[in-house]
Amino acid sequence: MQANTALPQDTDGFRPDGEKPAFLSLRGIGKTYGSTRANDDLSLDIAPGEIVGLIGANGAGKSTLMRIVCGVTRPDEGSLHWDGAALDPDAFSARTAQRQGIRIVWQELSLCANLSVADNFYVERPELAGRGPLWRGAYHTLARESIEAIFPGARISTRALVADLSLSERQMVEIARVASDPALRLLILDEPTSSLGSERSAQLRAYVRRRAAEGLATIFISHKLAEVLDVSDRIVAMRNGRIVWQERAAKASVPDMVEAMGGPGAGDRPERQARTGTAAEGEILATLDGKRTAAGIDPPRLRRGEIVGLAGLEGNGQRAVLRALFSRPEASGLKPGCRVRYISGDRPNEGVFPLWTVLQNISIGRIAARGPFAPVRDSAERPHAASLAGRLRLDESRFGSKILELSGGNQQKALVARALADDFDVLLLDDPTRGVDIAAKRDFYRLVEDVAQSGRLVIWYSTEDLEFLECDRVLVFSKGRIIRELGGAEIDEDAIVASSFAEQTAAGGAADAGPPPARRIGPAIMKAIPFASLVAVFLAMSIQNPLVASSFGLELLLAPAVPLVLIALAQMFVVGGSEIDLGVGAFTGLVNVISATLLVASPLLGAAALVAGLAGYALIGVLIQARAIPAIVVTLGASFIWIGTGQTLQASPGGSSPEWLAALFSWSIPGLPTPLVLILLAGIAAILIDGSATGTILRGFGANAAALARAGWSPVRYAVCRYLVACVFAMAAGLYVTATNNASDINASSSFTLLSIAAVVMGGCQLLGGMIAPAGVVAGAVTLSLIGALLAALGVSTDFNAAVQGGLLILILGFQAFLIRRKNDA
Repeated sequence: MQANTALPQDTDGFRPDGEKPAFLSLRGIGKTYGSTRANDDLSLDIAPGEIVGLIGANGAGKSTLMRIVCGVTRPDEGSLHWDGAALDPDAFSARTAQRQGIRIVWQELSLCANLSVADNFYVERPELAGRGPLWRGAYHTLARESIEAIFPGARISTRALVADLSLSERQMVEIARVASDPALRLLILDEPTSSLGSERSAQLRAYVRRRAAEGLATIFISHKLAEVLDVSDRIVAMRNGRIVWQERAAKASVPDMVEAMGGPGAGDRPERQARTGTAAEGEILATLDGKRTAAGIDPPRLRRGEIVGLAGLEGNGQRAVLRALFSRPEASGLKPGCRVRYISGDRPNEGVFPLWTVLQNISIGRIAARGPFAPVRDSAERPHAASLAGRLRLDESRFGSKILELSGGNQQKALVARALADDFDVLLLDDPTRGVDIAAKRDFYRLVEDVAQSGRLVIWYSTEDLEFLECDRVLVFSKGRIIRELGGAEIDEDAIVASSFAEQTAAGGAADAGPPPARRIGPAIMKAIPFASLVAVFLAMSIQNPLVASSFGLELLLAPAVPLVLIALAQMFVVGGSEIDLGVGAFTGLVNVISATLLVASPLLGAAALVAGLAGYALIGVLIQARAIPAIVVTLGASFIWIGTGQTLQASPGGSSPEWLAALFSWSIPGLPTPLVLILLAGIAAILIDGSATGTILRGFGANAAALARAGWSPVRYAVCRYLVACVFAMAAGLYVTATNNASDINASSSFTLLSIAAVVMGGCQLLGGMIAPAGVVAGAVTLSLIGALLAALGVSTDFNAAVQGGLLILILGFQAFLIRRKNDA
């Protein structure tokens, strides 16, 4: 093996071009997590225009080192120098690193799924935002040009939600977003091609080489060693937190790299040869629908003991087949009664349970198969999980760790172990080795071979064509259909690539055509649900009593809806942060009391009390973020404070409204009911806030707070902003109640908390993920408010008000769930 020697860690570094001085130098870097030494006395230099390939097994310390370079993690010892000047570790943050020109594409993508492609570019490049309402225009242009510069022909809509993009498209957006910085000097790519097909990967490597010629330094981290060798000037191998080997790429080989990662002898392991079709007579377990095959191709019959690969350019229907086989097995061609297991390549969204331990993530399948009251003991699950982990080289000592504390590759091993933890007939693999090192891949290949030999059917989609050599047959997809079947000696990379491009009319193929119709139509229907509900309720009331549609009728009907609308909008902004405010109704009641007592008797004291309320809500945001206390705990505690303060100020209902407050809400516009105008103004205000740059970041934190923090946005600052916005809406509701009732009662608004949550959900928001809809929330709140009046018009006792509200909410949630499932199956 060439140059397989550990280099002294205190050298000036090892560069292919000795004439280029390093602009980034790391010396003696060390980082420890508990008993794990992630980085150990590590030194490295990076020169301008240099492409450094960084390799190492899962858990070798690569990601920790990159977090240190990016200012996300502070080293325990060592120093960083930039352009010869030492960086202060106490002042070096993610935002500081970005100002220095250091940017990273994380292995676990840091996009916000609830934001559009253009909005995600704003998160990374906020300096381009103007102050006008058309501030997004610059980001649509930036996103479109940046994606096209790296991935020609990708045709990703900049208005599309990231949640509606394929995993490959998300990775392209992430890379283009980071690379768009004109001040970029060091680009770190952590597993950038893990979800990209061969064509997109080649485009990225070509881009990296072009930028290197312009002076951009790149650290390219990947387990696809051939790609690392192709793109790099120098290759650096890490093992056990240390740099153990460096070599010029021109002098290195893949066996050298494997040996450097795994130790002496690792590079001598022979590559597996193509399978020869050992299960030709096995029982037929699946017959793929003829609609999925091109003309002249018989519907494939898949048998026990087979490993069947699904090949083709990414996004041409392979994942759709896997999802259909899992979610609708018999309808998709599986034999009735087949037990199916599915391993997703999209770990964050479809794989791991982030709050659980490694052992719990592995064991959940076995646990779920038992009775609902069967006891669950980790001690009973550990032996079985340990046997699977051993076959995958997953360290049993990490079973007690949270799953997200593991490297991406080790997380994937845990998902594989989960799928194999109990008995099954069919194993569906969705790019299962994404982000896994070569040694673990070989262990996985042997495991898949054992699964097939035991009489199971394995259906395997991969973005690495080389992996299809492990298969008995390969079905090549194009535009959603199987266009060729390869078997035995026919299976080779050239044949797969040639078949993949055979029917493509444009680079990127079907993946670039945008989301399927079900993905586009489903969200539109969901957005229309609250408005359809409102129209239905209003029409029913109008038919019962035509005067309802008059200006006077609307005035009477909508007046009680105004406070619920305002409180629901307050709740909406909290829900946008993936939190719930259990005290918003109580706070509205407190404002009602303050405005009917203190504002009347002592206006200055009353104003001070309202300001104190604002400060209290700001403190809620600080406690939740700075002290990491769950929002449900803080806001529930705050609700008792609001109620207790209100009862102290006013033991029983009473008080009166200040004259100026009554006048504030008693104006009118000819022909327009005042409550209707107030509702519209509240909705417009919420839409403007949500659509602003600040509102975009607020929603971003609700979807991916860790990514926003890594990008330099302050979690505490925006938590305070979120709760201040909610406080203003809730305060307006309390003032309105005082002005219209000319009295106050601390208990009068208690029901608004749960109703506000119902209105938010009914309006199309999601309690987790930062998905909100201001207009839908307004419609949902008005609908819930009108139900009592509808029951009265129908002669039904208002005692059934809550039951009807709950029934309507359940009906809407059920329909939403149906649409979401239909969207996911598309």
